[in-house]
Amino acid sequence: MIAPTGASSTSASLASEVTGLELGRDAFLRLLVTQIQMQDPLEPLKAQDFIAQLAQFSSVEQLESANLQLRILQHSEATSQALLLIGRSIATGEGGISGIVEAVVFADGQPKLLVGGEQVNPGDVTRVW
Repeated sequence: MIAPTGASSTSASLASEVTGLELGRDAFLRLLVTQIQMQDPLEPLKAQDFIAQLAQFSSVEQLESANLQLRILQHSEATSQALLLIGRSIATGEGGISGIVEAVVFADGQPKLLVGGEQVNPGDVTRVW
């Protein structure tokens, strides 16, 4: 491989970025440019290879965005459902907690029902009246 002048320092900085948990858009594009600069002129990579890499990157980015939106939607739905239970009587199964939901509190970012001074996970509720 023939390396252009200054490519080793660019490669080192990119390698340190790539070793992190995430590969951002800018780092990916710099890595792609470095890969183009350092390719063997006698055996250059085909345009289809670069297009495939860009398509994969785009797909992963869209999946990450969709996953984030889904988590936000799930959290909003759980919060809404918990808030609707305020003032209602609930039970959490045999021998569990039962009583009127006094409030909704958040523990570790998740909604919890406050019943008789105790926090109840909304997923544990088996009966509402």
